Amino acid sequence: MGQMQLGSATTEYTNQYDKQLLFPISRQPQRAEHGIESNNTPFTGRDLWNAYEFTYLTPQGKPTADVLQIEIPFNSSAIIESKSMKLYLGSFAGTRFESLEAVIDCLETDLTAACEGLVRVRPVNPNPVSVLSAQLAAAHCLDDEAVGVPEGGYSTDTLSLASSEVAEVTYYSDLFRSLCPMTGQPDFARIILRMTGPQLARPGLLQYLFSYREHGEFAEQVAERLFMDLYQAAKPSKLGVRAEFTRRGGIDINAERVSGYRDWGYVRHYRQ
Repeated sequence: MGQMQLGSATTEYTNQYDKQLLFPISRQPQRAEHGIESNNTPFTGRDLWNAYEFTYLTPQGKPTADVLQIEIPFNSSAIIESKSMKLYLGSFAGTRFESLEAVIDCLETDLTAACEGLVRVRPVNPNPVSVLSAQLAAAHCLDDEAVGVPEGGYSTDTLSLASSEVAEVTYYSDLFRSLCPMTGQPDFARIILRMTGPQLARPGLLQYLFSYREHGEFAEQVAERLFMDLYQAAKPSKLGVRAEFTRRGGIDINAERVSGYRDWGYVRHYRQ
């Protein structure tokens, strides 16, 4: 894949299809920080990208307006830098394709090659926006805890057990923020945590999430750091983490990492 100036103040936009705009980033260096071997991860999962503003031209030159969902497997060798994904998808805007099927075939071929993992692309109808999915109806919101942002930046120091009694619980927070490691721009997300095991203290758990506020890391890496930190802190028998980032440039990223749980359906939340 071609080089690009990530985080550059000036960007050249093209509306002519160009797969060279994709900029893959290896997953392994960040995973190595957590002692994760590429062929022996402690989790499964996926990265879901929702492209709400995708467009191309029909053979007659008529513009289309489509919503696409891109699913990248957790065990692909690379992720795609988000700015390069936006530029790549934008390059379809002035390019003629025979059909949406032809577009999807092109997308899957290019992204599979870039990620070195089987990528699936599907058209979707936007779901009605809901504040909480049925899945979160019984979840515990952490955001009422009376705690502030801890000093010193990212840290696991506030994570502690409130009880050794084994229970199953789901937490969520809408107050999460981290930074794009390339541009320094803020990224906002809903964080959902499912755990079966000893119970973490809620105030410290929220402070832990707050410690990411000035921390620079890609969405997919945030989800994996959350998973590994929570596993080390509580040693749960089951653990699920999903980071549902809000959209930027018409695309949101939803990184999911699970162990012991079956797949849990994604429902777009109100800020996406």
